[in-house]
Amino acid sequence: MKVLVLENSRLFQKLLYNLLAELGCEVDAARSGSEGVELLKNNDYGLIIASQHIFDASGDEFTQYCRVHSSDCPIMLLTSEPNERLMKSASSAGITDIFPKTNLAYLRANIRHYIQGQKGVDVAGGRVLYIEDSPSVAHIMMGYFKKLSLQVTHFENAEQALVNFLEDDFDLVITDVVLDGPMNGVAMVRMIRGQKGDKSEVPILAVTGSDDPQRRLELFRAGISDYVIKPIMEEELAARVDNLITSKRLMDHVREQQKTLFQLAMTDQLTTCHNRHCLVEYAPKYISDSIRYKFPLCIMILDLDHFKQVNDVHGHNVGDEVLAGIGELLMDSCRQGDFVARLGGEEFIILLPHCPPANAMLKAEEVRRSIEDLHPANLLVTASIGVACMDQARHIDFDGLYKAADLAVYESKETGRNRVTFEGDMVIVEEEA
Repeated sequence: MKVLVLENSRLFQKLLYNLLAELGCEVDAARSGSEGVELLKNNDYGLIIASQHIFDASGDEFTQYCRVHSSDCPIMLLTSEPNERLMKSASSAGITDIFPKTNLAYLRANIRHYIQGQKGVDVAGGRVLYIEDSPSVAHIMMGYFKKLSLQVTHFENAEQALVNFLEDDFDLVITDVVLDGPMNGVAMVRMIRGQKGDKSEVPILAVTGSDDPQRRLELFRAGISDYVIKPIMEEELAARVDNLITSKRLMDHVREQQKTLFQLAMTDQLTTCHNRHCLVEYAPKYISDSIRYKFPLCIMILDLDHFKQVNDVHGHNVGDEVLAGIGELLMDSCRQGDFVARLGGEEFIILLPHCPPANAMLKAEEVRRSIEDLHPANLLVTASIGVACMDQARHIDFDGLYKAADLAVYESKETGRNRVTFEGDMVIVEEEA
């Protein structure tokens, strides 16, 4: 956003400049009304921040020019002495807001909020599903939508519109309440709100010819987000569409942030594998699904051999490089549906659904050999691996399954390391010569 600052104090001018620059704004500054007018003649501004002196002789020309030529540009007035006379003068001059200079923290917070609120979200390119059975009304509305740079898909009946809504993604639905055909606008709203997931939360703007309070209440109970009354004012439509699409995109942004935060909370940042918290969250479902649907489930635990020596001799940065390399190898070597997690330190766990014991042993040996051949950080690294499988007869829980695989890891370490052990009959796959 481009901002014009009209302030005769160099110190306060500098303060405003720094704040606006921090908010990503391009700033022009003037110390008198005449300087401000010259800047207004040659630039388009999204906001004007002016000091109280615009109401003295030097600023009279500036306020008159703003009223005639920049009436759409909001003006924030900064004053050290707010009073009733000033409020009346500001109102008649077209001032949007008045803020005191005396409380810098308050002023900073309000300017930040005002700028960020004004920046908002660009609704241009917003995708709109529009339902209107009157060709003449639709023609006028499509002209309005074109000025807003919206991508509009128009249907004359709700049945076809609903099919398209379910197949595609939209930022806003605009529907007339009275429509030809079996489904009217209210039924269309209820069908959308009855969907699962994010689709049910798409904003809906109802177009109605009635301003009856009971009718409005019915529409809101059905699930509309807002409404406009015929005949539609172009400016009102633009404001309501802007608000609804902005809210939708902000909510989409929040959802993406939530997903990102969830991934961060469930991912080991060093290795990109899942972490212990994620394992605790998902392991019981793997167990319950295995029991319910009677498919084999195996668990593989691997512990890097003599890893403490890597940290002691080469340093923790090299140790981290080794762990990152092992994590990447494990993630790349597993099937879709397998679950790889770092338990902490040098210990990893892999859940292998739909994998019988013989296949799990082959997979474990393949992983063992790949780690030995990897040489992360140009070091020879090996792993001791233990494998255990669900016992359908005992309906073992995850703790029991983990303990079984952990015993197998201990057996691998006790019998020479760099090997795979299957808990149960202690079948050992020896290291190849």
